[in-house]
Amino acid sequence: MSKDRESMKGTYFISSISTTSYLVEYGVLSIFTLFLLYVLDFSIPLTSRVYGYYYGFAYLIPILIGYISDKYLNKSTSLTIGFVSMIISQVILWFSASLYDPNNPVRDTIVLNLQNIAYFIGLLFLALGMSFSSLSITHMINSINNESSRLKGFSIYYPILNFGILVGVIITSVVVGNENYELYEWIFFIFTIILIIGLIIFRLGKDKYLVDNDGNPMNDDRPKESIIEESNKLLRNISHESIFKIKNLNFNQRIRLFRDSLTLKEKDRITVFFIFLMIIIFYRIAFSQSSISLVFFINTYVQRDLSFFTIPVQMFSLLNPLFILILGPIFIKVTDKLEKKKIKLGFIKRTILALLVMVLCFTLLTVIGYYIDIDSVDKISLIWIVVFEFFIAVSELLFSIAGYAMVGDLASEKYYSLFFGFFLATKSVAMFLSGFISSRFPPEGTESFIFHMPVHGLMDFFMIFVIMNLFTALVLIIYRKKLIEKMHLEDSNSA
Repeated sequence: MSKDRESMKGTYFISSISTTSYLVEYGVLSIFTLFLLYVLDFSIPLTSRVYGYYYGFAYLIPILIGYISDKYLNKSTSLTIGFVSMIISQVILWFSASLYDPNNPVRDTIVLNLQNIAYFIGLLFLALGMSFSSLSITHMINSINNESSRLKGFSIYYPILNFGILVGVIITSVVVGNENYELYEWIFFIFTIILIIGLIIFRLGKDKYLVDNDGNPMNDDRPKESIIEESNKLLRNISHESIFKIKNLNFNQRIRLFRDSLTLKEKDRITVFFIFLMIIIFYRIAFSQSSISLVFFINTYVQRDLSFFTIPVQMFSLLNPLFILILGPIFIKVTDKLEKKKIKLGFIKRTILALLVMVLCFTLLTVIGYYIDIDSVDKISLIWIVVFEFFIAVSELLFSIAGYAMVGDLASEKYYSLFFGFFLATKSVAMFLSGFISSRFPPEGTESFIFHMPVHGLMDFFMIFVIMNLFTALVLIIYRKKLIEKMHLEDSNSA
């Protein structure tokens, strides 16, 4: 027990450090859409496109940063670079916010003025910093815990992480209040100070707290060119003549060579994996609307005035991490009870449930949109948004567990990193498409078009996500047995 306590102290320490980086990332995210709309004066379509482009880009960066970190950096250096990059980002974003002018006209295209350029450079440093810090923190937790304590370590990490997200949103809401866009610069100033404090605490405490179960300091050496060494071992077993032939193959011939090297089981699993990637993209397109089109919806159609206090739009971002914190332990207990009764929720069942809950979420918004469209209501009660976010959190918990289980079950050991890279890349594709769709969010009294289909109002717009997720769920239900067969799992219940 005492040995476990040593690694748990390190886990609590590095998890606490992670709250500062996630506090900043999600604090910035909570005002991202509002900043584009009211500080940079972008139109709703342009705001949606920029959101999609940025997060599509940001979710691809970790693949490159992970390679750089593994090859050239140790874990402590990687985290330090991450924090320094995020500090630089907040200083630049502070400068951009300080140029706020309430008299600027609304723009449908990006103007390359000093304020816009500074903001996008700040976002670039933020994406780089978060990639370095999140990858190195999870790597540290993995290193200081052995197989017996690793699960417990990550179960400590995630709630603390979500606590940081909550605090970040609270800070933005308290500092800015409702529609005080001239105060945005102070948010970035506060975030800069928080990051500096977090970096100092990490540098002072890492040698004391980051120890393994035996009390030994964390192994902080970078891998000794592991990728090159592994490839050299492989090449030693291949004749020079074979290497020369492989180098001269064209792309299609190399794909055929790779395919021929796979077993039937691996081919079937890869097929199922890529089918699931498509399903994941459809799910994430709908899920990400809570950060884009739902912000537009809340800003215009939700009654936020409580007579004694007007709720800022960004404060609604508190709901998702709050529900995740509350529901997470409940889900674990429910899953344990079901497994005791020999009822196992594999990743296919979890994905189907997540999709159906998402259908329920957007059906709710579709019905509300219908009554708004026919002018029977002007503003809706904020209770409906609370209900929506509750079910979104339920869906997210089901889906996130399903996604990680899917990669673990379908990826063979030799291609695990490649599979996980594709899994992460679905976020990028989904964010890009989400930005495109939400850019068609219907302004009051007008219609828009999505893929040449007319969107006459809110009901039509939200119905898109109902149909998308319902169709995906039905396809998964119909072909479930066939997919399970092609997974070649020893226990079919795990699917």
